[in-house]
Amino acid sequence: MVRFCDSSTIAQMGVPDMRLPIQFALSYPERFSLGIDRFDFARLGSLNFEDPDMDRFPCLGLAFEAIARGGSAACAMNAANEVAVAAFLAGGIGFYDIPRIIRNVMDSHSYIENPSLEDIFSTDRECRAMATEMIG
Repeated sequence: MVRFCDSSTIAQMGVPDMRLPIQFALSYPERFSLGIDRFDFARLGSLNFEDPDMDRFPCLGLAFEAIARGGSAACAMNAANEVAVAAFLAGGIGFYDIPRIIRNVMDSHSYIENPSLEDIFSTDRECRAMATEMIG
């Protein structure tokens, strides 16, 4: 779901099947039928929403923090996340090390309030190197 500044929210809903987003990415802006089941609201019955548990999902909290801070914070968060997740998938770190590495990179990087495109590239390189060094 995406919430806009006018408080409206748009939701993308469908049957959970990764073929749909992959096909859309490959055919954008066109949409083609994949022959998969349609999302059936009547069969779903109801949707229930709860506030996210930031203790259980600390990376979500870090993402909200990066959005609120603005500037180069989201770039730092993304770079650290990509490096940490890759290290986890390769067996180099534990799952709970991921948010610790992201937090350390977000706190330690050279924050830029109004980054240029070159600043974003530089921040990405800096933060990937920092995360890699933290992982060892």
